[in-house]
Amino acid sequence: MSMAQHPGMITVRRPAGAVRSLEADLCVVGSGAAGLSAALEARALGQRVIVVDASPQLGGQAVGSAIGTICGLYANGEGPHRVTYGVMDEMLAALTANGDAAARRARNTLILDYSINAWMRWAEDAVADRGVTPLTGAVLREVMVEDGRIRVLHLTTRWGDYEVRANAFVDASGDAVLSWLAGLDLNQADQDIYGTIMAVFEDVDTDLCGSWPRDTFHEAMRRRGGEFGLVRHDGFIFPVARGGRVLLNMTHIETPQEAVGLALSGIAGRRQIDGLLALFRDEFPDAFGKARVALYGQPGIRQTRTIRGQGRIRVDDVRRGRQPDDAVVRCSWPIELHTEMADTHWEVFDADHMHYVPFGAMVPQGLDNVVTAGRCIDAEPAALASVRVMGPCFAMGRAAAAAAARLGGGSFHQIDIAGLQRDVADNLSRADHDPWTRAFVAESGREADGA
Repeated sequence: MSMAQHPGMITVRRPAGAVRSLEADLCVVGSGAAGLSAALEARALGQRVIVVDASPQLGGQAVGSAIGTICGLYANGEGPHRVTYGVMDEMLAALTANGDAAARRARNTLILDYSINAWMRWAEDAVADRGVTPLTGAVLREVMVEDGRIRVLHLTTRWGDYEVRANAFVDASGDAVLSWLAGLDLNQADQDIYGTIMAVFEDVDTDLCGSWPRDTFHEAMRRRGGEFGLVRHDGFIFPVARGGRVLLNMTHIETPQEAVGLALSGIAGRRQIDGLLALFRDEFPDAFGKARVALYGQPGIRQTRTIRGQGRIRVDDVRRGRQPDDAVVRCSWPIELHTEMADTHWEVFDADHMHYVPFGAMVPQGLDNVVTAGRCIDAEPAALASVRVMGPCFAMGRAAAAAAARLGGGSFHQIDIAGLQRDVADNLSRADHDPWTRAFVAESGREADGA
């Protein structure tokens, strides 16, 4: 019998000053809903695109934090139409066709719950197949600014340093990291806005508990939560695609903007998940007696730093449904504000309601070639709480990509707004009804159509 040849060894040492360089037309920082949309839309427009993420995989919080639901994609009322369109349509069609996403009625609208693995794999294949350059596990540590334009990003990975040059940049980081590192003034809420650890339980009798109203769980959490280390008394739980599993959004954690504190918050949130499992096993043994945790998400961050833009979304704009002259995104999702540890504040809107994101709220003062997309645009905290969900994030990504394709050597502050609105006209006026929403699962109780 022949013996396998064992490998030998060579000596290696880190080269002094070794930096790898990448260059593109557009660099997108962040690969969540907004960043992935921006990267794929820009590539479809013929741009050379690099997408950067500090996580080792693509997908941002949609994957890493196991959000599991796409909110803000549809209008309100009975049989609502979709309000956001673009390259992400392909993902929605693929996931629903494969049974990896399903529509559900909640908060007077529809949401889609999705398979986290299916989202990740679709994102990876889309990026690779369409020629977007992925740079994952890359932490941005410095930006070089010259004449009001970011010229170079300096990033660190476990394999060494990178520098990225591009004509334009989309900040889909969630924390306005480009403006932050450029030394600009930013905005931040003057009180805590809590995040969440999501989780998936498996081996649950979903045939038994799948139609229970949320109040069944909330009452148990209010009555006995203290015994199990729980701090939140509301949230959602429902069956997800594939049998025997439920997705939970029933924890609240602080989300400090420093690494040690965030790590400890993540641990605290997972302890809350363990407490929920123990409580539900005890309170609902027929449905949860054999349940266990299939997945703990990473800390889900809702709101941190936001830019100071050319424009700002105010709460009154959201409530009144004002359409600004530079609108590029529409949405009807409620104001969903997480400022209390025990409960969530909801303002659910009527069937004919719509509110908007102005392009000015996406453009930071002081930088000409940066546009933001996602939860770091300029908005009052409660207003941001109605547009930071995935549907409008998809649409902001599309608007950012369309603006970048128009930029040339100019400034985002001087983009032809009428032309940009023609580019994204579907997201301001189109009203299709998706085939996969014809047989949605309706939640029980008042949360289906109201608060």
